[in-house]
Amino acid sequence: MENLAYESVIKEIKRRLSIVNLIENYLSLRRSGKSYVGLCPFHDDKNPSLHVNEEKGVFHCFACGAGGDIFGFIMRYNNLTFSESVKELARRADVKLEKSSISVKNRSKRDILFKTNSLVCSFYHEFLRRSKRSKEVIDYLAGRGISLEIIKEFQLGYAPDEWDTLVQFLTAKNIPLSVAERLGLVIKRNNKDGYYDRFRKRIMFPIKDIDGKVVGFGGRTLDGDEPKYMNSPESEIYHKKSVLFGLDKSRDFIRKFDKALVVEGYMDFLSLYFTGIKNAVATLGTSLTRDHAMLLKRYTDKVVVVFDGDEAGIKASLRVLQVFLEEGVSPLMVVLPKGDDPSSFISAGRQDEFQRLVEGAAPLLDIFIEKNIRDFQEGKITRSRAVQEVADVLKKIKDSIEKSHYIKKTGESFGVRENELLSLMKYSEKLEKERFKTKKAADTQERLILKIVLKFPEYLNYLREENLIDFISENDIKTVLKELILNGFDDVPSLLIRFSSGSVQEIISETVFFSDDVPDEATAWKMLRDCIRTLKLRRLEDSLRLLRLKIDQALAMKNFILEKELIKEYRDLVEQEKSIKGGSS
Repeated sequence: MENLAYESVIKEIKRRLSIVNLIENYLSLRRSGKSYVGLCPFHDDKNPSLHVNEEKGVFHCFACGAGGDIFGFIMRYNNLTFSESVKELARRADVKLEKSSISVKNRSKRDILFKTNSLVCSFYHEFLRRSKRSKEVIDYLAGRGISLEIIKEFQLGYAPDEWDTLVQFLTAKNIPLSVAERLGLVIKRNNKDGYYDRFRKRIMFPIKDIDGKVVGFGGRTLDGDEPKYMNSPESEIYHKKSVLFGLDKSRDFIRKFDKALVVEGYMDFLSLYFTGIKNAVATLGTSLTRDHAMLLKRYTDKVVVVFDGDEAGIKASLRVLQVFLEEGVSPLMVVLPKGDDPSSFISAGRQDEFQRLVEGAAPLLDIFIEKNIRDFQEGKITRSRAVQEVADVLKKIKDSIEKSHYIKKTGESFGVRENELLSLMKYSEKLEKERFKTKKAADTQERLILKIVLKFPEYLNYLREENLIDFISENDIKTVLKELILNGFDDVPSLLIRFSSGSVQEIISETVFFSDDVPDEATAWKMLRDCIRTLKLRRLEDSLRLLRLKIDQALAMKNFILEKELIKEYRDLVEQEKSIKGGSS
């Protein structure tokens, strides 16, 4: 990631700029113990919940979760990319940005991953040009509203119908296949030496980060093979929850028009881009996440969701509602005719009709409420459930005037008094807090492990020996620990540089703020061993519970051979459990 290319510059900027002084340019802070506190600018804060620690160089809001270092603050507050935040803070700190300041040592590990992806991108693109299926692929894309110019601009390609064409190409280029495996480009053969290509007989769409670097690929079949779409697995440089397809090209247009269209796939995005609708992005076969919403909010708070006009598309649109509301964005929605998607509009020459639909987009919250009213009237759900589902969403609205409007509208629509609706919302918030407490209790061990290794990084070797990653369930903590185990750890500011994901930065900043309750190495060592023991026991308990069910099923089917095998497996796990409880970890 570009973050690493600036590492020496970043350290110098942080040395010269005080995080407290920087944040005081935007809000008032007051001293509170070792930290400073103030009203958080990233949510409707009534009580000071933003904490800033000068010594550790981080801020964290204990209400909305926003956190990070000076770069994270500037990125959020001014809606900047990481590169833009570096340039802005370098200007303030009077630090020159020169190529000579790039740290080769720190970026080399990721550089080879980016360079490999770039090389493979060129390989697929060139193969499309000279493939026997070149005309067929180009004609297919043209039929979906994607021109030859778009193919070139976005470096679309084709993966050949062979098992090891890419393997041979990478070998000839002296690229270690282990590196390609880490990127999900090749797969190791079962019980045999060697690798084979992951993508075969597919149109290839390079997936790029905000700075235009290839982080992964999406492949679409032409011949009806399943799955129709296949994406690269997550890697050290590709995290699908924080990447939006096309944002590297569309971000300036989103800023220019102060509006972003969110569509479902590559084809929809590229079709719109070709017709001149360039302020769009596409999700990558996954639900829209908080990181996606935070990314878009850097450029605009006006979002139009344009998903397919079938029931699944409408449900997908409604799922993004809470994500956007939590980030203070009230999205609009285009309801396409059933069976249509943006690509079909464009390929049929209905661009003007599509534009009219976008201009007439309705608030997604209105559509959500109307759907619940309709489901109640048709007897699909009870009035209580319909009202409760709406109440669960209304509590997410940040703007008090907008919230008041929708409370009144919902009450009138369902024949419910406003005070009853407010009571439901408060009850819903109470349940959410209880669920949050339960989740916190469940992942306490994982967060404590992260806290310990951030304070005492010498224990990372112990985590490697214990294969701890297999026992971590929370994705963001797993992401940080993987990075620490693979590439080591110097200090918190350097670690924050490695992640563009807001939720990952928040985990790190929150962990750092609570690190003082790990007083010394001896205590940390005992805590770490206890945490690992607890995680192992939790995994074993889950396995034992599943085995008990399987044994009951085998008994019910009178499959006594299977029952015997399962009982043996169960006893082995019980012995492991006894061993761990006895003190071995």
